[in-house]
Amino acid sequence: MQKILRNPAFGLVSMLIFSILVLYTDARIAAGVALALSIAGYIAVKRYSRLIYDISIITFTVTLLFSFTVFPRLPVFNRFAITEIIFVISLIIMRLSRGKIVSQVAKGRDLMLKNYIKESLRVAFQTQYGLSVHLLIVLAFYLFDASGVHFVSSTLMVVACQIILLVIMIMETVRLHILDKKLYQEEWLPVVTEKGDVTGRVAKSITKDLKNRFMHPVVRLALIFKGRIYLQPRDHDRLLNPGKLDYPFEKYMQYNHKVDETLRNSIRKECGSDEIPLRFLLKYTFENEITKRLIFLYVSTIEDEKTFTSLRLQGGKLWTTSQIEDNMGTEIFSECFELEYEYLKNTVLLAHQFLNKQA
Repeated sequence: MQKILRNPAFGLVSMLIFSILVLYTDARIAAGVALALSIAGYIAVKRYSRLIYDISIITFTVTLLFSFTVFPRLPVFNRFAITEIIFVISLIIMRLSRGKIVSQVAKGRDLMLKNYIKESLRVAFQTQYGLSVHLLIVLAFYLFDASGVHFVSSTLMVVACQIILLVIMIMETVRLHILDKKLYQEEWLPVVTEKGDVTGRVAKSITKDLKNRFMHPVVRLALIFKGRIYLQPRDHDRLLNPGKLDYPFEKYMQYNHKVDETLRNSIRKECGSDEIPLRFLLKYTFENEITKRLIFLYVSTIEDEKTFTSLRLQGGKLWTTSQIEDNMGTEIFSECFELEYEYLKNTVLLAHQFLNKQA
């Protein structure tokens, strides 16, 4: 039911039902049923998007009035054509008011409402174009009929309109299904302040193109074995410093996930197990021209060779402090690692040296 309510193309059902009923029943009944469906739809979807239902209500209110005055003297197809013209004129007026509608919605912070308005405008424009072409064809056939050339019956012309409406509804349904599938597979990243307060969320695929417009939390883990830091090349699909040497564990924190949960998932994905000691070290902000991050740095200090070997790390090696310092500034290390190294050196690595001297 929710998928039906969020599909603005189903606002065209009233017009579709009217086009069927008007061929077989009294115009007043057809208009009354269509108006009732429009009002029901308006009530059901008012929290999301009412644009198509608003237009339908206006159209069939006018049609119902005409059914008591003008329609009794007109042929069936003329009644339908007048209703279609009213519907198209309402769509055109709505299109002329598009700027006002968009500006009003833009003032609010409801992103869901904005998306549904965009979808409704898309469907409205498609319907306007489709029915406008249909009315031009109807006009052309009337001109030919005036010369005595009968190409098509009135019923077939109504059916053509029904096909246009059905195609629009099917296209929008398929489009929303594909979009839902993509969104289901999408990674959602929280948007945070420098203090770590979450202010919203955005799709990972979108925020990459926006570069450093939003700040996202990233969890990193420095792996230290017997005073040496394990480093390996960053994957080439990384947004920041692909191919440069860094820790094997780094991950964007997902929306509604906790920092510890994100870190454990990163270790488990890389090693198949997360049974290693973890300790939070520091939190800091990182920003350059392509990304903005709130980084949570953890450290895992391992002295047992069996525990280190069980991680089954590949593609990297352990670096001593002297090896790292000899290569600092040569652009082989990631920017974040070079920022963090001095802190690691003066805290964790210094403590390790002190304990070794005491032993």
